[in-house]
Amino acid sequence: MKIVGVEERIGVFEKTPYHNVKFHCAEEFKNDDKNKGLKVSVVKIGYKALTKIFGKELTTSEIKSFVGGYIEAVHYNGYGNVSLIEFDDSIVTSKKISKN
Repeated sequence: MKIVGVEERIGVFEKTPYHNVKFHCAEEFKNDDKNKGLKVSVVKIGYKALTKIFGKELTTSEIKSFVGGYIEAVHYNGYGNVSLIEFDDSIVTSKKISKN
């Protein structure tokens, strides 16, 4: 999926602070006579989980630089929340944990 937009959300909901990053993505429909164009989706991940992927805290500038990159896979935990995103090599930061 190609990342076409990012949205960083920081706030408090019911006295609980949150910090999330939403990746707005687009990909072509699979070969199907009934569909044409791009399918869009939003992948939301907690900022803490994102920092674990890259092994460091990311700046807003680094998060914005994800636009134009690609997500290879999204993994969910038992609660249906995104726990891991696998990015392809188009996402560049100073440190990235290997997919081992």
